[in-house]
Amino acid sequence: MKIALINTPLVGRGGGQRQILKLAVELQRFGHEVEIFTSALNKEKCYPDMIEKLKVTVIPHPLGRKMPKMFIPSEILQKSNVDEESEVAGATSSLRSWMRRAIGRQFYTIPYEFPSMINIGRKIPKGFDVINNHNFPSEWAAFTAKKRLNVPVVWMCNEPPIWFYTPESRRGLRKINWPIYEIIDKTAADYIDEILVLSKIAQDHADKAYHRSSRIVRSGVDVEHFHNASGKDIREKYGLEKDFVLLQVANFQLSKGQVHSIKTLYELSKKYDRVKLILDGGGPKEDLVKLTEKLGVRDKVIFLHTNDDQELAKIYAACDVFLFPEQVTWGLALIEAMAGSKPVIVSNKCGASEIIQTNVNGVVFDLSHPDEIPKLVEGLMNNAELRRKIGEKAYEYVKSHLSWEKYARAMEIIFEESILRFKQKTS
Repeated sequence: MKIALINTPLVGRGGGQRQILKLAVELQRFGHEVEIFTSALNKEKCYPDMIEKLKVTVIPHPLGRKMPKMFIPSEILQKSNVDEESEVAGATSSLRSWMRRAIGRQFYTIPYEFPSMINIGRKIPKGFDVINNHNFPSEWAAFTAKKRLNVPVVWMCNEPPIWFYTPESRRGLRKINWPIYEIIDKTAADYIDEILVLSKIAQDHADKAYHRSSRIVRSGVDVEHFHNASGKDIREKYGLEKDFVLLQVANFQLSKGQVHSIKTLYELSKKYDRVKLILDGGGPKEDLVKLTEKLGVRDKVIFLHTNDDQELAKIYAACDVFLFPEQVTWGLALIEAMAGSKPVIVSNKCGASEIIQTNVNGVVFDLSHPDEIPKLVEGLMNNAELRRKIGEKAYEYVKSHLSWEKYARAMEIIFEESILRFKQKTS
């Protein structure tokens, strides 16, 4: 097969970027011809070891450098190879920065993403057998490409746009622009041949958004990479040899639940002296630092920003319990911790909680009651044998069900089925 993969800007590290790149690598290994189309690329910051093995075609915004910076997502300005120097030089204006954040939050999807994705769809060449797009709003590019190329489209819908299922996203000025985005998105989704999701939670979101069925296909993980890592160096580096170490890996956003992890540490530190918390992620952490200071646990929290897979595996290996108090449609970091044989405590609003059996291969708690977390951690602290058994079962589950090869094989079958149905429909 000749497969066109479409993604939003590949300018940093994250679960979505890793997923599409790993899929491309595996499909190539199976003998397929694969090409990734995106609007921006940073080879140094977005998994360079995988990028160098793949054919990645950058189709930039049609206005290029003429595009007003206030409409360009800040992550592209900060992380893409183009415009980085000019943006740094012009970053002195606090008013300009505030305007970019405000406008970016409210309006950039139409002036930036819409023409950018349409441009990608217009310029994908003929000759592909199937289009597989990942991450909103790549479906806009896929819709445009399908009308030109007359091939089936399979959408790996990791997460439908937030405005479909989060009422607070429609507040303020968003009451005006979100309905416009919704019309565009639903129109594009109508042309998708098959929608794939990662979990039942994501399936519910997609069904409500687009009023059509979707299929669950679980993502993969580098199982042995995380399983074989040692955390000894990390514990020695940060003086954690005698500590009970908690870990959360996620970008520094209030929605990611680090507040719950910090409060868990605070509660445990009332009773236990040698408990530490590692928070590993990117983004502004000032609010989280202030919270640690307010609660008097700043000296017990280690903030990291790991950009290397080898180092990340060591971070997982260094912890005793992994915390995941998030509301997400999947949770790749959780699966990585499980691959490292770590007992995980995960919220019931995380898609990956669907593969967890409490006290078998992890522990699930009700996110509406985050005060449960300290008690659950304490139970594991005082039962080393239970921690070991849960960690072993976690690794066994991931090894049996969630490798990247299994994910790519499942996608390969779906592509073949979609191509056959499309030919039968159009013949």
